[in-house]
Amino acid sequence: MSFKAFTAVGMALAVVCTVPVAAFAGPQPASVYIVHGIPGRDVAATLDPLLPVDVSVNGKCLLQGLNFGDIKGPYQIPAGTYTVKVGLADTLSPCSSNAVINAPVNVKAGKTAAVVAALSPAGAPTAYPFGIDLSTVDGDKNRILVAHAAKAPSVNVVLSKGTNVVAKVTNLAPGKAFNNEVPADSYHARIKPSGSNKVVLGPIPLALPNKGSTLVFAVGSASSGSLTLLTKNIPNVF
Repeated sequence: MSFKAFTAVGMALAVVCTVPVAAFAGPQPASVYIVHGIPGRDVAATLDPLLPVDVSVNGKCLLQGLNFGDIKGPYQIPAGTYTVKVGLADTLSPCSSNAVINAPVNVKAGKTAAVVAALSPAGAPTAYPFGIDLSTVDGDKNRILVAHAAKAPSVNVVLSKGTNVVAKVTNLAPGKAFNNEVPADSYHARIKPSGSNKVVLGPIPLALPNKGSTLVFAVGSASSGSLTLLTKNIPNVF
């Protein structure tokens, strides 16, 4: 698979969500977060680690230089199908690179989601959608979403405070996520392969604010050593 084809498939669903509401008419918008979870060096050693791309939607250049590690949003767009074109980033003439994808992408109304450009366990480009629960969080709680979007097998994820395990999920497969409410506090996260006590990532400090939600995405590649966590705190606005 060529790099251009890789970029197109991996990023297509993520970038469509940047369309401004004003550009299209329609009721019942969807809310979407966009996550770029593909390190350039996991594609080829000579590539920019940030793997920047430009994106046009319905013929308009709407996003320039989306980089690995970026979490953008939320974007509200009407439900519908959009024509997405993706090319390598061009700072002098954005969106002028030859399109490496030209395809319809559908988004659903009334939903909040994150779409993560990622590598599958086999190293193939893919895009994982994850639903996000943003309903009210009580008192001193935080709702944490942990999503597996890495080139890695199923994992166990442990959230701890000192020696106390606060939350744990086992056998979390690629493309899957779990939600849990925990006391708002500072924690450490560790990731282990399913069936093993070996820590492949962590301890990673996580600060979970009061009355909010925290998104945690495991991205990168376990085999290449690029495995990392991308996080975003979302305040409770309800």
